[in-house]
Amino acid sequence: MQQKEPKLCKKCKTNKPSIIIQKDPVCQECFIGYVEHMFKMSLRLKCNITQKNEKLLICFSGGQNSTALVKMTSDVVYSTCAHNKSKMFIQAHVLYINESFIMKEFIQEYQPQDYIPFLTNECKLPFQTIDIQSIYPDPYVLLQQLHNLSEFGSSREDFVRLIKLHIIYDYAIKNGFQNICFGQNGQRLAADLFSQLSKGRGLSLQSATKYNYSFVYPINQNKLQILHPLKDLLNKDILYYLRLKSNINFPNFILGQHLSHAVKNKPANGNIDHLLEQFIDKLQEGFPSTTFTVLSSADKITLKPLLQQNYCPLCLEIRDQVYNRLEVETLDNSNQQLINHLRNNTKYYNKICFTCNRMLQSARELEKFYNLQGFPPLIIQLADLIQ
Repeated sequence: MQQKEPKLCKKCKTNKPSIIIQKDPVCQECFIGYVEHMFKMSLRLKCNITQKNEKLLICFSGGQNSTALVKMTSDVVYSTCAHNKSKMFIQAHVLYINESFIMKEFIQEYQPQDYIPFLTNECKLPFQTIDIQSIYPDPYVLLQQLHNLSEFGSSREDFVRLIKLHIIYDYAIKNGFQNICFGQNGQRLAADLFSQLSKGRGLSLQSATKYNYSFVYPINQNKLQILHPLKDLLNKDILYYLRLKSNINFPNFILGQHLSHAVKNKPANGNIDHLLEQFIDKLQEGFPSTTFTVLSSADKITLKPLLQQNYCPLCLEIRDQVYNRLEVETLDNSNQQLINHLRNNTKYYNKICFTCNRMLQSARELEKFYNLQGFPPLIIQLADLIQ
């Protein structure tokens, strides 16, 4: 009986395959070359990073995607890629926002991670660490605000994300960075797309999924570009790449997941973001084209230009006008007297967008939120500038 020849890598025809890429088995060396090639092409052709010495601010959170982003950026800066050794003459700078102050308050088993050896020894990129509470005049106001928000849904994580975005944009402007790189891969972007839609952020589809999205920061009218250079990669690509290229550990904590049994017993700890991530991941396992079908469909959606684009001071997304009856009824009008009181007696109620209103609905001490009492001066300055 004739023995079957052992399968070989579809690309190099020499080594044994170890992973499947687009239905083709490839070896480790060819896989790393594929990932690095996709990253370079995404930066050059889709994110439009073509100028010599162009400055990039790399946002690092310590998660898997941002770690891969930092590692790939280091490889293209120092010409240490596995296959294509061509160097990209870019000035990359890493920004890490330290959330230990919050995590220690809400997560009992939280252990701070030391990322300095990874950034300095392995990646050799200049970096800056900023504590998330540093923009607050009184850091403990941040903890009070998070405790006031509901532990159900994703209100607390949404609020932390908004504070981090303000820190990132402010740092980018003060240090001359026009391009800001985020590390979400295609699979995470697809989940984020559904998450944004479920929260009522339909107008933010472009900023959530595009390779390159530009907007004008209200303070000083600076133009910023949001880049997603890992959009062409999936979770399995990132995980296998890190397995081959780095030994860093990735603890996964959900903010406030230990607070009550009511939250623990809900799917994905009652968090809509994590629930949709699990949904997309399961679909991706059974139907490998899921992620790119979702993203390509999102790219075809065109938004009707608004005559006047007003922004929300919290999320900096376009603040739409609520005209649709279903959308109006989605807002909690069970206490119309309270809503009228907030609208007439708080300074910024009418400047908060639909989705941020949803985030704040279940909060205690609503007047403090809508008067931005205790908020960072940066956010108050934005709210005063925005019409």
